[in-house]
Amino acid sequence: LEGFTLCHSIAGGTGSGLGSFLLEKLAERFPKKLVQTYSVFPNQQEVSDVVVQPYNSLLSLKRLTLNADSVVVLDNTALNRIAAERLQLEHASFPQINGLVSTVMAASTSTLRFPGYMNNDLMGLLASLVPTPRCHFLMTGYTPLVLRP
Repeated sequence: LEGFTLCHSIAGGTGSGLGSFLLEKLAERFPKKLVQTYSVFPNQQEVSDVVVQPYNSLLSLKRLTLNADSVVVLDNTALNRIAAERLQLEHASFPQINGLVSTVMAASTSTLRFPGYMNNDLMGLLASLVPTPRCHFLMTGYTPLVLRP
């Protein structure tokens, strides 16, 4: 076992609370294993129906800073803008946004799943992406973005 990958939202109660709890328990139980998260950050363009969203986000960020080795930031605002501007989707549905997220996740972990010359393990991948342990929040990029029929 090399490490763990966790996908969660930091704004809602379940994603932030349960995600933070899992991060803490993984750090306690497996202190030498790497933890990489794909964390969906809240949409700043819309008013949330969750009153405590800013508090959940702030508390989750503290746990991500302390317990994760790599945090891949998935910005909900950027995902909706990509869907609207690049894919020409007026109102993107959850499956369409999740399709963008899964594409980025699959592309960023392809070197772990397929044999290759470089970054064939999680340690090698994170060593080249994270310069210091405290600077482990990563932004993703992917091209081309096309809508499948």
